[in-house]
Amino acid sequence: MIRFEGAGMRHPDGTIAVEGLDLEVPTGRITVLVGPSGCGKTTLLRMVNRMVEPTSGRVLLDDTDVAELEPAKLRRGIGYVIQQAGLFPHRKVIDNIATVPYLLGWDRKKARARAAELLELVGLAPETAKRYPFQLSGGQQQRVGVARALAADPPVLLMDEPFSAVDPVVRAGLQEELLRLQSELHKTVLFVTHDIEEAVRLGDQVVVLREHGRIAQLADPHTLLTTPADEGVAAFLGRDRGLRGLALRPASGVRLRPVGDGLRYGGWELALDDGHRPIGWIDRDAVTAELHPAAAFRPDADTLRTALDAAVLSPAGVAVALDAEGRVTGTASREAVLAALRPDASGSPAAGPSATGPSATGSPAADAPVRTDKPPAAGGHPDDTGGPGRTGSTGSTDGADGGR
Repeated sequence: MIRFEGAGMRHPDGTIAVEGLDLEVPTGRITVLVGPSGCGKTTLLRMVNRMVEPTSGRVLLDDTDVAELEPAKLRRGIGYVIQQAGLFPHRKVIDNIATVPYLLGWDRKKARARAAELLELVGLAPETAKRYPFQLSGGQQQRVGVARALAADPPVLLMDEPFSAVDPVVRAGLQEELLRLQSELHKTVLFVTHDIEEAVRLGDQVVVLREHGRIAQLADPHTLLTTPADEGVAAFLGRDRGLRGLALRPASGVRLRPVGDGLRYGGWELALDDGHRPIGWIDRDAVTAELHPAAAFRPDADTLRTALDAAVLSPAGVAVALDAEGRVTGTASREAVLAALRPDASGSPAAGPSATGPSATGSPAADAPVRTDKPPAAGGHPDDTGGPGRTGSTGSTDGADGGR
């Protein structure tokens, strides 16, 4: 566990960066610090590995004041990932990953074997080991940075806006990869971001900071989005925080219309291939049988946000539900997706840690359950478009659950 006890940082000119913060970062969880620029997020994170020394209070790592530990030794026991990966340009990937094991005195064979394991763990091909950083994409470099941080199997991982320099598609993939790794490794992660959407997606607990590192609210993502502590927090979360909350709810609670009944909606009919996979929607009133994309979701892997998006994008007004093999299992209207939000519907998030109010400086973390509302990693969806195939079997033509 990481614990800040009255931790503060005042610059020599008297400027206050962080003022007397109390916070617990629980073992084996992801704690996200989020807030506007200049609120002290990175300063707090760098206090943990003594890259910034507090001028008041203290920072404890497993009940040991980090000020009592030799800085180099402390840092070698803590994983650290930064925004631009920070790889050594003159070293091959394999040796970049093995940096800390080398510093700890591991022999070359053992260190490189560990690096090769981590390459696979972060989803990079074995041949990546022989490349130099300039030969990698931004997303690949960040994966190498994460692998390097994990090389010596540190219990603590500090991540300072590690995904902010890559494009949104790569960023989403890296976030998914971090959640997958955390489900296997259970590290104590302190993560800094200015992006509230990233914060609620990744965090077991989210700490919203104000000026001088003051805690505006500390809560699990669901509580944060549904019960902001005050108008300031609500404004920071944005007016679409309700929609963001859909991304925390699994789609498994959506009631599906069976395949036999759900292939026709109003004047639209869903075309399937021989493997019962969707090809597209056909407008039965049109002169030509033009295919329109069939937006889909997986109830066992996706969120209500994905399901609602699929229903909104569908020309028939319904989302197509798929199994792991991409076969159609049913359809869901927009109303059916929204109905899953009712308190009595399945898939509601478990209660998590919460602390609200402008003076919330404590931690709910020590005894709080691990978040269970994070959906499992989404599997790949089949292409939503394609050539003509057989149309769905004749079923109900009732368009009550979705029409044109």
